[in-house]
Amino acid sequence: MRISLRRVFGENLPAPAVALADQPAAGPRAIAAELRAAHERLIAPHWSRIRAVLDADVIYRAKQMAAGGAERLFADLHPDLRWHDGRLQLGGARWRVERVVERGPGGLVLMPVVLGSPYVLIKKRTSTQTTVRYPARGVGALWTAGTQAVAGSTIRRLGRARAELLEALRSPATTTDLARALGITPSAVSQHLRVLRESGLVARERSGRSVLYMATALGASLSGTAT
Repeated sequence: MRISLRRVFGENLPAPAVALADQPAAGPRAIAAELRAAHERLIAPHWSRIRAVLDADVIYRAKQMAAGGAERLFADLHPDLRWHDGRLQLGGARWRVERVVERGPGGLVLMPVVLGSPYVLIKKRTSTQTTVRYPARGVGALWTAGTQAVAGSTIRRLGRARAELLEALRSPATTTDLARALGITPSAVSQHLRVLRESGLVARERSGRSVLYMATALGASLSGTAT
């Protein structure tokens, strides 16, 4: 604890850091309790949908990597990042000069973020891995999916239940998430999803033991939303 505090603040520790340094065992326990309380109140109620967005991003990035290597992977990961001559470069309007992201001995670790900065955050001076944190794909729709009124034309084409389901799938979700959000049974959700998938409006991907559903580009355009 003391070594880590001095690495961050130097030898002249601010008052809160001094308190932690004086109680290197009790301090982390108190911090952990505060973090646990914050997680249970702020994160846990929404974790299923948050996890779906993160899993969908990992699936998408893995496909990009398999299809075209690092160059394809970083082509749309974030506007400030690009892969050039075997190196990851950070640049753009936010940065004064373009610079190379130095990789630690353990390589690069990509970390999609849902609750965080819209900018790229890179952990520096690492002795193991270099972490690159970036906004997860589709995070913009996470908190609004399923809350907007569905267009009447979409309801006429699909029926209200399927139209509302398509609106909710602007953000990836499982059948359990959708059933809870729409107040219908998981079996009814599964039947509607089957019809939407057969129509090319919804796609699915497996992530571990879960199956994620999300609107396709066609489905998003039909419901009048953007992916």
